Amino acid sequence: MKYSIILLIVLGLCTTGVQAQTSSRSYVMKVGPVVGLVGAGINTENATGRKVNPDFMGMPYLGAAIYAPFGIDTRMGLRLDIAYSSVSSLVRPYEMYAGGSNWSKSFQERYNYVTIAPMINLAGFLIGMGINIPASGIMKNDAGTEFEVRTADMKTAVDVRLGGQITVWSSDIGTLTVDILAKYGFNGVYNDNSYTIGSAVEHIGFPADNVTSKTITGMVPGSLTLGLSYLFDLKF
Repeated sequence: MKYSIILLIVLGLCTTGVQAQTSSRSYVMKVGPVVGLVGAGINTENATGRKVNPDFMGMPYLGAAIYAPFGIDTRMGLRLDIAYSSVSSLVRPYEMYAGGSNWSKSFQERYNYVTIAPMINLAGFLIGMGINIPASGIMKNDAGTEFEVRTADMKTAVDVRLGGQITVWSSDIGTLTVDILAKYGFNGVYNDNSYTIGSAVEHIGFPADNVTSKTITGMVPGSLTLGLSYLFDLKF
């Protein structure tokens, strides 16, 4: 009888310990700022007679992220980014004046968006999409002259994105990660036939004789960005 009582006490203590350990584990969401450090973009299409080159820029995005894991003990979950973001490219020739052309310099294109990007995080591997609402656009030549792009000529751009979220520091407060993202804006930047430098040109820079709406290319950006995020823990 004495041994039965001792056994029951031991089992009771073990059960209490397990329950306390289980109750101490919390569901942890994360929220915090995200910032792009550097990015590179290029138009994946180019019209006949034109050449495209990558454009590099600092701070390609700035915003916030929310991360919701699928459970308490999993490294997989949903991440939602809301940010002000940019895509860019260079194209040549950038001017055709008085019968001349300039192949040594480029026209810089930059387009800015309010971006909503849902992604799935699979143990640090990110896959998702971005919905990009036009905010502004600029074309600039090497002399620094800027030409504003009408947002009415820009469409809501959709991209697919792949990348990684690498943890570099973590504490009870939050987690610092390095984010690497490759994006492809498959439906383009412009509405149909609105891309002013999407038409073919001859070898001396004049517009080609056979230019029609079917031969005008679009601005279909691809980009690679490197950034940081710091997400604070929210325990429930």
